[in-house]
Amino acid sequence: GKDPGASGGGLKEKDITLTMALACKAELEKHGIKVGMSRVKDEDDPLTEEIRECNAFDPEVAVDIHVNAGGGDGFEAYYSKVGGLGKTLAECIEAEVKALGQNSRGCKTRLNGSGKDYYGFIRQTACPAVICEIGFIDNATDRTAFDTKTEQETFGRAYAHGILAALGIQKHEEAHWAQKFYDSLRKKGIVIHEERFDDKITRGEVFALLDQVVK
Repeated sequence: GKDPGASGGGLKEKDITLTMALACKAELEKHGIKVGMSRVKDEDDPLTEEIRECNAFDPEVAVDIHVNAGGGDGFEAYYSKVGGLGKTLAECIEAEVKALGQNSRGCKTRLNGSGKDYYGFIRQTACPAVICEIGFIDNATDRTAFDTKTEQETFGRAYAHGILAALGIQKHEEAHWAQKFYDSLRKKGIVIHEERFDDKITRGEVFALLDQVVK
């Protein structure tokens, strides 16, 4: 929409967060989770409408995806002062993000002058809700962690894995990319005693392999 959100280094928050959200949605759907989205394309959607749509969808949890700015570095998440599943959700997402090497500023609560949750998304959403900031777009070093579509999609999937963990749902382990070749060779009668897909191969071993296949 018209509001790009935070920006820096030629990047816009609205683009990063949409890429992350779509990747998160796709990963959750692979696990049979029904996902509601406030937007699936570039459009204006005020906070009040996001909250209305969220409450109408009636999810178990809600995640508001953002990119930070204003000085600092690293991921941070906010959850309701009541704690509970919201706190668990924030901490599970944080754990997945940290596993990818991103720093974390922690999982926090923030209250207004009346002692209520400061953020409307957390305060007015009926289900446990969190706000997640993947990093600081105006920090040249920090944004290198999420300045490509591939990295943004990776973080989106990490958010999904955090959601699954918070809900107690087992994450599906994807097969190694080389598994299909291993299986094919065994079907062809090649005897291989160990998989060890990620062992390094020497140049000499490459030459020996090429000599076997090049006629």
